Amino acid sequence: DIRRMGGLREKMPVTFWTFVMAALAIAGIPGFSGFFSKDEILWNAFASPKGHFVLWLIGFVTAGMTAFYMFRLCFMAFLGSFRGDRETWHHAHESPPVMTIPMVILAVLSVIGGYVGIPHVLGGHNYFHEFLAPVFGEAPKVEHVSLVPLAWAGGHAAEVGSEAVLELTLMVLSVAMAVFGILLAWVFYLKRPEVPQKLAEAYPRAYRVLWNKYYVDEIYGALFVDGTRNFGTVLWHNFDEAVIDRTVNWIGALMRVMGAGLRLFQTGFIRDYALGILLGAIIIMLFLL
Repeated sequence: DIRRMGGLREKMPVTFWTFVMAALAIAGIPGFSGFFSKDEILWNAFASPKGHFVLWLIGFVTAGMTAFYMFRLCFMAFLGSFRGDRETWHHAHESPPVMTIPMVILAVLSVIGGYVGIPHVLGGHNYFHEFLAPVFGEAPKVEHVSLVPLAWAGGHAAEVGSEAVLELTLMVLSVAMAVFGILLAWVFYLKRPEVPQKLAEAYPRAYRVLWNKYYVDEIYGALFVDGTRNFGTVLWHNFDEAVIDRTVNWIGALMRVMGAGLRLFQTGFIRDYALGILLGAIIIMLFLL
């Protein structure tokens, strides 16, 4: 529970710095691997043959939300004052090398990993595309983007005639959104931590929806978990018990009746078998005569 953490940078410096590098990468800050992948995703969502402004807008807003929640986690867990009990603080410690070494390796990769796919608009070369080309084939390229209306504040449109200018513009916007998300997390959870509580009190319904994660778990549970359980219960009573169990019981009862009939002839006494042989012989003789 990160609400009971805080100040763990002092106790876990390696974890803190590796987490910061990972968070910067996920937020899409320039120079980190996530920046290059995020730019490519947003650019293709906007300008590829199957792209659309709405798709770009969804990714754009999501990028800001990602930066916000990643640095919310960073600020609440590692900075500020510790919010747990003293005993927990006393026992907090850095992870052993078996965990910190992989984290350092991953942190370094989160910094340098993106340089295998530098966008062409930045003068780079995408080795990652070339590596995957034999598997997926060459990705469709945006040959030309011209006269694309970009509606900025106030409803004014600026027509962009250059694909490079357009991509750079979208890139700057996505970085600005990521920085905004980081700054918002800093204000909410370090600078003025009372703000989230005030917002929750001012907008209780919106807060309740967000607190319950848009009720996704509840909806999923009602539709799929409870639905599957109820469907299974129906099958259990109406098919398993009513059909399968009764069929098995009927077969068992039939075998029991057949066994009771056979027991009339299989008594285990020789005299009964001799009598049966005699009666059979008499019947055959009468039939032949």
